[in-house]
Amino acid sequence: MGRAERKGRIFWGILFLCGLVFGLMPTPGAHAASFPEKNITLVCPWPPGGSTDLITRTISKIGARYIPKPIVVVNKPGGNGVVATTEMVRVPADGYTICAGTTGLFTSTILVQKKVGYKQDDFDFLVGMTDEPMVVTVHPSSPYKNLNELIRAFKEKDQVIRYSNSGLGGIPQLCGAHLFKFARVKSQPIPFKGGGPAMTAILGAHVDVGIAHPGEALPHIKAGKLRALAISSPNRFSEMPDVPTFKELGYTFDVGVRKYLFAPKGLSPDVRKYLVENLTKCIHDEEFKKTMTSMAIMWAPMTDKEIVDHLNIQYGIMKKIVEELDLAEK
Repeated sequence: MGRAERKGRIFWGILFLCGLVFGLMPTPGAHAASFPEKNITLVCPWPPGGSTDLITRTISKIGARYIPKPIVVVNKPGGNGVVATTEMVRVPADGYTICAGTTGLFTSTILVQKKVGYKQDDFDFLVGMTDEPMVVTVHPSSPYKNLNELIRAFKEKDQVIRYSNSGLGGIPQLCGAHLFKFARVKSQPIPFKGGGPAMTAILGAHVDVGIAHPGEALPHIKAGKLRALAISSPNRFSEMPDVPTFKELGYTFDVGVRKYLFAPKGLSPDVRKYLVENLTKCIHDEEFKKTMTSMAIMWAPMTDKEIVDHLNIQYGIMKKIVEELDLAEK
């Protein structure tokens, strides 16, 4: 074999190997074209029964219309959402694990709780879903028919109002703390691992007051198992037209919770685009809207930028409240 022939064979051999290598490499958009190839896990950082759990399960149901693989809800309660959110930092950014979040996770919680193993920049925000005010309730055996009557009685007796809430540093806790300090009455938060257990406490009359989302409280209010005294929304809530707002009662502040979906930082552009587009379809689906209305949850879609802007604004507001009330863990 001559030198020229050997060189020719080497040249074509190299080309053949290069073809094999490049043929095995994914082409741009190939990942998105095959995504998803398995189930998508939707983490709910609170236990079953709370409004976040109800919302995520609605997304799971409606998602079957737009995403070819199931969205499986997994409840991971603990630390008022901190346990699951901290775990999300270590989850691969492949789009197969997403998480539900609330305003408090990146505002009040990280201001109140001393050790939180995550920060806002650790995540990619996908779509906003809902907006929920706070409703103040009492057990029907309570002698108090309105909020001012309750506050006046505890003041006169120099007693402490014990109020259940979904967890330390969450918006329900801060709402109660701010409200009762504004009213100049003593109070003590009784935090639980989510809205469901907090609701159980007030249903059993184990606390004086319950502060929760309308979606958690309304079925019990309609059933006569709870009495609503006031709501934090700027205007009266359509599902509870007889319940006055904080503003009507002289407490001029509006506290609510936005809920959204997020993923670990670093999603590929194609996978991110796929998730945003199809989760947005879920949020805008008529069944999702109707289900939220039936659960007394306000439909409030947001883009990723709107979520980040909301969190940044609320962080400043919550920081002021936490500092004024000296709520941060020592």
